[in-house]
Amino acid sequence: MTPADSSAYLLDIRQRMASASPTPQKAPHLQRSDWIDAGMARLATDGFESVRVELLARDLRVSKGSFYWHFHDREQLLAVMLSRWETDERDRLRSVASQAAASRWAWFVEQNSSSDRVRIEAGVRGWARKDVRVAASVAICDEEKRRFISDVLQDIGFERSASESWSKVVLLVWLGWLAGAANSGSEGQNSSLGDLLSKLLLAASTSSSQSARA
Repeated sequence: MTPADSSAYLLDIRQRMASASPTPQKAPHLQRSDWIDAGMARLATDGFESVRVELLARDLRVSKGSFYWHFHDREQLLAVMLSRWETDERDRLRSVASQAAASRWAWFVEQNSSSDRVRIEAGVRGWARKDVRVAASVAICDEEKRRFISDVLQDIGFERSASESWSKVVLLVWLGWLAGAANSGSEGQNSSLGDLLSKLLLAASTSSSQSARA
């Protein structure tokens, strides 16, 4: 074999070896939203304390370095998560604002008793007990829910003052149900919440009618 033949042979061997070598797998290219989604999932399943960079990186199967392409630190991620939750809460209420009262009421019961909603609500409210900023946001969103309920009650015939009073009661009942569902793992039982709130509305309607006749 001449030197030229030898060089050609070695080049051919190298080319075949390169083509046979497996291509290294690249880490997934993550967007900012992927980290937010992972944080919200952690918050819903394991609570606020589990939203840590190393755990999120493990969930997403990337290095922690990837996180810092999108966020300065954990605090910035938490702030964005809170903003996401606030926006989602408002958008949910606005999405049905033009529907009939019965449809809005059915939506409220279904949405706020679903397993996903119970878990995220429990996670956010647990977070609020440790962070005054989150607690303030929760209070604002709860007031928006109360106004939503009050509007429904007025549309089905309650006087304004009665709708204001009973909307507070409905919200408190829902919060109590939420805490019980989250603690017992019975989330998603929207029929039980629906029955409970239906009985409450019947009692409220009876009370309001009696007050009007007095």
